[in-house]
Amino acid sequence: MIKLSTKIENIEKEWEKIQVPFFISIKFLKGYYKKNQKIKHLFFMNEKMRLYAHIFNLTFSKTENYLKNNFFASFFLRYVNFDVLYLTNSFITNIPSFISDKLISLRQLLNTIEDKYSIIVIPDFLYKKMQVEDKYYTKIEVEEEMVLDIHNNWHSFEDYISDLRKKYRNKVKKIVRLTNQLEIRVLDAKNIDDYYIEMQNLFNQVVQSSSFMGPEFNVNSFAFFVKKDLMKVNGYFLNNKLIAFSSEIIDDKILYSYYVGFDKKLNKTFPIYGRILIDNIVNAIALKKDKLILGRTANEYKSNFGAYPNKSYVYLKIRNKYLRILLWPIYSKLSIKKWQQRHPLKNN
Repeated sequence: MIKLSTKIENIEKEWEKIQVPFFISIKFLKGYYKKNQKIKHLFFMNEKMRLYAHIFNLTFSKTENYLKNNFFASFFLRYVNFDVLYLTNSFITNIPSFISDKLISLRQLLNTIEDKYSIIVIPDFLYKKMQVEDKYYTKIEVEEEMVLDIHNNWHSFEDYISDLRKKYRNKVKKIVRLTNQLEIRVLDAKNIDDYYIEMQNLFNQVVQSSSFMGPEFNVNSFAFFVKKDLMKVNGYFLNNKLIAFSSEIIDDKILYSYYVGFDKKLNKTFPIYGRILIDNIVNAIALKKDKLILGRTANEYKSNFGAYPNKSYVYLKIRNKYLRILLWPIYSKLSIKKWQQRHPLKNN
């Protein structure tokens, strides 16, 4: 039997009676729960299963990025929003937020929910682990996550540089040269509280370039993560003004850089984001990680540094039959924006 709680304090002790992965540990989930109260947090569990999910209001105002030459659909979706049940952590959508020793009954899980929602979204890695008793789920490709493999022969940044083709090696060196006046500071919890407004603005500038606007993320969550030593946050300062930040989560053999923020206007003439990516690579090499996960957005730009796409899919269902029929011509044609994969590494 599956149980559901919407309050982390009610399940805190029982949740970790079984061994759970880092990304669904209570200490990690508390950072999202405590600082993001505009969404509904769902904690599903039975004897051998744990699953964390969200219900939030989703605007489709930017779905036009997924549509091609469809003026009506683009115009219509600018004014549409629905309550969405997202069966994973909607702030880090490509990391499984569940553990189970057998297939999870989707019907049983949904029967525990009393809150209203119009759309169900299930990432493919969870859908494969579910017993799906009904139909009308549509598989949709979503924006890829970008990954850089850290090669065994990269013992320093210089080793990485030497593995780049000349054109890309010169680009990386130029970014480092142009940004050498930046002051990079490791931010503690107090710093994050002090710079909260600036960091939220910088983060929102980046989020607004993504294809969908999901739930608003409160960057003050970083203060919790940093205080608990779960995340490292770097601030980038130019003339003593915060113009960018990056975050890093370390889990076993992977370095994750999911949350960044920077001045988009300044970035057009001053390669802030390129410098952040370079610093991520430097840190992944220094920490002897196998992979660097760079999240979504700016995929073609990230590929200039050797990152490649990890294909991502979700299964979507609109619960209302009539709304499903009305919207089918639109969401059945959703497709990700095409971009050109670069191949900067000599052996690729």
